[in-house]
Amino acid sequence: MANFHGLNSITLNPDDELPPLASGKIRLYNMRFCPYAERAVLYFAKKNVSVEVINVNLVDKPKWYLERNPLGKVPTIEHDGKIIYESAVVAEYLDDIFPDSSVLPKDPYLRAHQKILVERLSAISGAFYGLLRATADNQEAGIANLKKALDTAESLLTDNFYGGKSSGYADMLVWPHLERVEVLPLIRPDLHLDKLLGTDYPKLTAYIARMKELPEVKVAIRPAEHHVQFFDSYKTGKPDYNIGITAA
Repeated sequence: MANFHGLNSITLNPDDELPPLASGKIRLYNMRFCPYAERAVLYFAKKNVSVEVINVNLVDKPKWYLERNPLGKVPTIEHDGKIIYESAVVAEYLDDIFPDSSVLPKDPYLRAHQKILVERLSAISGAFYGLLRATADNQEAGIANLKKALDTAESLLTDNFYGGKSSGYADMLVWPHLERVEVLPLIRPDLHLDKLLGTDYPKLTAYIARMKELPEVKVAIRPAEHHVQFFDSYKTGKPDYNIGITAA
């Protein structure tokens, strides 16, 4: 399993100095509760690649971060003076520079199929965030959108994983969103979604249990209560990026 240095380090703010990056090392700029950054964490863990992690304030972004990624989003990786960002691009870059542990298949058709699956499963994220912000006026439509996305996910799961018998590229990219869907009933108890992933989605329910047993998921997953606390703080406009970090 990958050696993560700083995965649960205190988030850096604009006044904080950026530590120097040692030659030959890879750095991941991360936010601990971002599903897109979690994709990179999963990928590093699955590929067993050591990485230094810098957690970044995404509301009040440090100047040194915007100099590296003008979009101000995560994940971003820094490697040998090169800067790469966007989660899917980061994943493919890691496969390119560490081909012996490639998560994407070598076969062009199977490789393309994994990317197609990611696109077809992308509605999960939009539906989740739609419900997260839903009001009484649009919550029924939001629930319908999420169920439609989950119906698609259930139908596309034809094996143990979206990657087949073992987890693959599509699993690494979709899991962070399903992790958050699972805790949505706790984040929005007013929506009464307690049985959201019950008997209507037997394959997804079993899949989530299998994913939680993977070593890379155990590295990346956050406790449900931390997700709830983070989203509660997020709604105030002052997200607490350091939830769950204990003082040294």
